[in-house]
Amino acid sequence: MSLIIDDDGTISIYQGDSGEIVVSGLDDTRSYTVYFAIQDSNRNLVGEELQVSVSKSDTVSFILTPAYTDLLAVPKNKPFEIYYYGIKACRSDELVEDTLFVTNCGYGDVNRIIVYPRKVKGTKNVE
Repeated sequence: MSLIIDDDGTISIYQGDSGEIVVSGLDDTRSYTVYFAIQDSNRNLVGEELQVSVSKSDTVSFILTPAYTDLLAVPKNKPFEIYYYGIKACRSDELVEDTLFVTNCGYGDVNRIIVYPRKVKGTKNVE
């Protein structure tokens, strides 16, 4: 998997590649549904929100498939394109929803995804 996450939470990936995002620090005495979403520079949702349900675990993983990251287009005249992502944990037992922050981020900070143009097409039939 060719996804890199910097100390500030910035994700770098090639369009059409796969990667795993691990979210940890959840309260392991509760159940959650955790959501991951990507937006473009106009705050339009790119693809579907991903969701994972977890019970009594402090960690959840999101797998970005080649089909999912293929939606992150890079214009031909640009060396990369910047998208933005968010993660939200919703507790199943209460009406509680918390936006999660990555390392060194806080209110008002943006979580960036820097997408580089595809280098190799590959199989394209992998989900």
